[in-house]
Amino acid sequence: MNETVDKDSVRYIIESVIEYAYESREEEKKNPDKFNSGRALAYWEVLDTIYNRLKICDLNPKDFGYSEDWEKPFFAK
Repeated sequence: MNETVDKDSVRYIIESVIEYAYESREEEKKNPDKFNSGRALAYWEVLDTIYNRLKICDLNPKDFGYSEDWEKPFFAK
């Protein structure tokens, strides 16, 4: 399988994950049980991994939908 994925498709996928991550964080605030906390943490870990890999590959995370303060919702009280 030698199919390639274009940058716009990758951006769309990452932006979708970011959206779901922020939604999971809001759900955690409304109902802070272990499941919702774990779900929000899992999204953060996935996004953090992607962010770091983009940086390692000398790609700008902003080009893939990350904002400067993308982590802020995960650490706001």
